[in-house]
Amino acid sequence: EQMPVCQHCQEQWTWKETIRQSFTLDISMTCPHCQEKQYVSKSYRAIGHLFLFSPILLFFIVLWLDISLINAIILSIILALIVFSLYPFMIKLSNEEEPFW
Repeated sequence: EQMPVCQHCQEQWTWKETIRQSFTLDISMTCPHCQEKQYVSKSYRAIGHLFLFSPILLFFIVLWLDISLINAIILSIILALIVFSLYPFMIKLSNEEEPFW
């Protein structure tokens, strides 16, 4: 998989640019190349939410399986770091905000 590509100027974003744009409170992301607003596509938004909440889900599954709390925390942190590093590769951009449903 590759990094997101601006649908306006067709420039590929870097991992760092994608992470920086992902952690804003605004639902749009500004292209670092052409300054046009971009939105995460509807299909990738749904996958992204599941992907981002997986460390929390893993934490509860591990607790349910009666693994020690410290091991559950360590596994959740490891999974969170993996998710954080892979998330930019999963983003697909759109020129328009697509309704979630």
